[in-house]
Amino acid sequence: MNILVIISQTLLYLCFSVLVGSFILLLVPSKYRPDIRIPKRLLLISAIMLPVFAFIPILEIILYISPRLGLFESLKIVLTTYTVGTAWDFTLLGSSVLILLIALAKSNEKNIFSILGAFLTFGLILTVAWSSHASAVDPIIGIISDFIHLAAVSIWVGVLLMIGWCSLNHKNWLEFLSWFSQVAIGCLVATILSGVFLMDIMVDGYIDSWMVSYGQGLLMKHLFLLPLVFYALVNGFIVKYKISKDATFNPIPWIRVEGFILFTIFTITAAFSQQSPPHGNYLTSDAVSPLFSLFHDGIIDSGTTIGFSVNLNTVWFFFISILFMGLIVLSFFKKASIIISFLFSCLFVTSIYFMIMVTVVIR
Repeated sequence: MNILVIISQTLLYLCFSVLVGSFILLLVPSKYRPDIRIPKRLLLISAIMLPVFAFIPILEIILYISPRLGLFESLKIVLTTYTVGTAWDFTLLGSSVLILLIALAKSNEKNIFSILGAFLTFGLILTVAWSSHASAVDPIIGIISDFIHLAAVSIWVGVLLMIGWCSLNHKNWLEFLSWFSQVAIGCLVATILSGVFLMDIMVDGYIDSWMVSYGQGLLMKHLFLLPLVFYALVNGFIVKYKISKDATFNPIPWIRVEGFILFTIFTITAAFSQQSPPHGNYLTSDAVSPLFSLFHDGIIDSGTTIGFSVNLNTVWFFFISILFMGLIVLSFFKKASIIISFLFSCLFVTSIYFMIMVTVVIR
């Protein structure tokens, strides 16, 4: 069931991104973006699947308590008394309105349709933030931080995905970059600040949290920000320079790679968000992450902390990471396949992760 929940949450974030990115791009005048064709069917499917994917974690709770109360009674109790159930009720209601809006929209009402669609989608993101772990710990700061976090990433990913896969050409690319670069920077800042607030709520000691699965997920997510920032700089500055010198240069593949990195971060977020947050007296031998145990098999209890000790393996993995960073840069200038570039990015993150894990000592 855990795998199903992770998949559903990843696809839930993807649906939000598709909807948010589409509505934003439809509001942008055509002279400030490439020509795009967004299938209405894609928007309908995304809106229809929102309540379905959002329901999977609730189904897990229902199946957990149903042996004692029965399936129907468990369903009624969760949807009427649990916070996650009440939030899903609003998700279902908002999604129904959004589906009707998309189905009934006319081509000559693009602006009002996009404004209403964006408003409803951000409202649905709020219902998901309402049902999050952070809201259970701190109902005000938790909901606000989680909403800003998910909304900012949905804007960033959504515009990249829709431009990367629905563009008919790459004309007006410099005009597109002139506003999207600022949007991406704003989303990055909002994501970092809201992430800091979320960590303050959810995590007691960021580095020590690496010993449990939730902390491992946070670490991987943060490491993937390194190649993400690189591709954001490439798309914001280097691509802009190359287009100014060569109008035939196609920047779309590099937008797609940036989108792949962001989608990977989405997947990691979906995976670790289902783990118990390291809050309170959480550290026991059973709670230790299997990944962390691969590197450190000593006795771990509530008094265990993490320190660092540089060794030969640290230096080895550091130079490997530099090598993969160089290959990422080379893949751009050699116009390599985006799959190759994405693979180098994953190997770069993996080498940095290994470097950190072999440097860690438990005490």
